[in-house]
Amino acid sequence: MNITSNSFRSAKARVLQSRSYWLLAIGCAMVVALLGLTYTQARMNVQVLQLTEVNQKRIDRLDKLWMLVMDAEASALSFLLMRNDAYLGPYRMAAEKLTPLMELMGSDFPAHSQDHADFQILKRLVDAEFQQLGDMLSKGRVPVTWAQDQGESGKQVMNDIGVRVAVLKARRQQAHQHLEAMYLERVENIRHVGYALGLASLLLIVSLFLVQQRQVALRARIHDLLKTENNRLEAQVTARTRELSNLASHLTNAREAERQTIARELHDEMGSILTAAKMDAGWLRRTLGSQVSNEIQERMLRLIESVGSAITLMRRLVDDLQPPLLKGLGLVEALRSLGEHFQIDLPVEMSFPDHNPAMSKDQSLALFRIAQESLNNVRKYAKATQVQLAFYQEGEAVVLSIRDNGTGFDTHDVEMHGHGIAGMKHRTQMFQGTLTLRSAPGKGTHIEVRMPLSASKGIN
Repeated sequence: MNITSNSFRSAKARVLQSRSYWLLAIGCAMVVALLGLTYTQARMNVQVLQLTEVNQKRIDRLDKLWMLVMDAEASALSFLLMRNDAYLGPYRMAAEKLTPLMELMGSDFPAHSQDHADFQILKRLVDAEFQQLGDMLSKGRVPVTWAQDQGESGKQVMNDIGVRVAVLKARRQQAHQHLEAMYLERVENIRHVGYALGLASLLLIVSLFLVQQRQVALRARIHDLLKTENNRLEAQVTARTRELSNLASHLTNAREAERQTIARELHDEMGSILTAAKMDAGWLRRTLGSQVSNEIQERMLRLIESVGSAITLMRRLVDDLQPPLLKGLGLVEALRSLGEHFQIDLPVEMSFPDHNPAMSKDQSLALFRIAQESLNNVRKYAKATQVQLAFYQEGEAVVLSIRDNGTGFDTHDVEMHGHGIAGMKHRTQMFQGTLTLRSAPGKGTHIEVRMPLSASKGIN
């Protein structure tokens, strides 16, 4: 019995000892697994941060390329309009930065990547845009097709560049989102494994708690980094939007100033020359009288009529460039004259107040240009049979309304209808106003501009 009992105890001790060894081995394995889990987590976090930084640099380079192209185009056009070498600075700077930027972006989109083909197309489009700008600068003038709302070719190249940049940025952002989702999924799996290991022993539960604390800290850090990056991107977008708005305002100011200069030159110089020519031709006809043949007299009479027609054409051009009624009698009479002139093509139902509201000259000019652009669009595209033109004051604001019963269009595709509507919106926003566009295929178009009288910002 004693031998049997001792043997049983010895066997039980061996079993307990063996079990303790197994528990020790399992505990060591769990600790190693927990350590490996923690190391993998930290390494993955570092990799995610590194990949995020690399991806953001690629997106920033795409934004920089787009800004260089826009700056180069704006600089070239400003130089051709103003003839001032100072405006060529951004173009030259963009041309110098383009080559190194393209080399950096070439490493962002290697030949084996799925974005390589799109990048090559983008590179050819950018080269074509700079080639076109270089041709314009070498010729010293803007082509006629470019001057007409940038022409189809110039506008298409810029649109294609914008589309390619947007596509590449979207893919970069999608890749970042996919990486973030994969990271979060792995973190979730690791957390479950940690919970399973924590249930094995109190010691591992404590270790798991520490790991969780590290995870919380890392997540908070990543959250803070993402929040900081989002704030930076929002501030950058706001700044870029402000820059584009200021650029559009500058171009609008420059265009109005150029119109005034051309109108003044036509009226003062060309008007004087044509008037003198008409008077001289009339004097020659009266002086020579019967001394010349009837054929010469007819040609002189035809010359006088041609000069008179040229004077009439010049006056009409001056009126279009700088409406005299707007300056002399105010916006109401200028709109009335515009509507009466438009009635040559279509009937116009007009409604105006008896007196001009108390508004600045810049506001009056902006509203007149909006009405002029709207009526021109009706004449060209609407195929309307009736137009309503109304202007009135409502409280501390003025309202301009243009309505037609034409073909209309889909307002969701307003970008497809050129830059006219965008220009009207910008003129309205310059005075803190709002432009409301209502239209649908087959239901006509209604444009309503509401502008506060207290707006002080205007065209210089």
